[in-house]
Amino acid sequence: MVLDMNIDGGAVSFIESSVKSHPGVVYILEINSYGGYLSSADRIINIIASSGSHCIAWIPPDSYAVSAAALIALSCREVYMAPGSVIGAIKPSPYDEKIVEYIKARLRSFLEEKNIENSSLIARQLVEEAKTFTYEEAVALGIAKPAIELSEVLSSENLELTGKLTPSLWDKMISLISHPLISEILLFVGVLLILIEVFTTGFQGYGLAGILLVILALYGLTIIPVEILHIALILAGAVLIIIELFTPGFGVFGLSGVILTAIGFTLTILSTPPETLTGVVLTTTMGLVAIGGLFVFIGYKAASTMRIKRKPLSEQLLNAVGYAKTEVGETTPGTVYVLNEDWTAFSINGTIPAGSKVRVVRVEGLKLYVEKIEE
Repeated sequence: MVLDMNIDGGAVSFIESSVKSHPGVVYILEINSYGGYLSSADRIINIIASSGSHCIAWIPPDSYAVSAAALIALSCREVYMAPGSVIGAIKPSPYDEKIVEYIKARLRSFLEEKNIENSSLIARQLVEEAKTFTYEEAVALGIAKPAIELSEVLSSENLELTGKLTPSLWDKMISLISHPLISEILLFVGVLLILIEVFTTGFQGYGLAGILLVILALYGLTIIPVEILHIALILAGAVLIIIELFTPGFGVFGLSGVILTAIGFTLTILSTPPETLTGVVLTTTMGLVAIGGLFVFIGYKAASTMRIKRKPLSEQLLNAVGYAKTEVGETTPGTVYVLNEDWTAFSINGTIPAGSKVRVVRVEGLKLYVEKIEE
């Protein structure tokens, strides 16, 4: 696995999908990273440890494993370094005494498992002094072994290379959105869209987009697992497809729904171990897809029939009768209840008191222009 990216949500996504798709093997991490976030490093270490296997780190010539990347490298069973490479500088930023003690404790446990002398001193130098060890220094201290080429690592560990995994475009996108500034903006926009949906008459799709942005931001921050993201994409796609079936439109909802659903299922398949995709599972999947397609087709035909019989919403609203829930002015909008929904409305003649019976005389987008019906 080539870990040549920041240690963030994208790196977690890459390692998690790689481990799930290739369980039970020895993972060689080819590291070239300036580091990143402690929480992401912890997630990566735990993902590999819980896989039932172990990792071997290799830092190629003129490469580096710094900060959180160094913590991941030292957690591996062995560390191999090539000339020109460096490892270290695990001092957290911002500096916090509790976090410093936590990292030192983890490092001591990793180093002691390898029977490295002066584990406490090395851990203190790496964390408190932000010490960076060169290839020669790391080999002399015993925290790394020399290996100019990957073939030397394989030969030393008596391993055979079965494949090389690199971060996908999706992993790189997650890496981008996992930056705190971008994630916070996504959260802000997501919440804003949800509130706009709540306070806007009728379904506009803002809320659904907002929920997806919030979930994407939380996943980028490694707060929620990848399975939640997959489910959210699939459910959002299903909702959009249903809206397209039963609401006249230009196909935007339907196309977006198909794309989101396809992305959700594709990500699920890519993160599923190949050996679990047995003949029975594939046959059952194809049968369920066929049944689902049949129901979608039936729904589409039924919706098409309904569309033929149903007038466009603007035509239904024209001359429809309702009542004013609030005072409605010519320049000051109010709320009227028409066709079993609340609408923003303006009066075409004077101010209409709350509780008055009104008739719709003009429709402009989501705004109604009404007149009072004298009783």
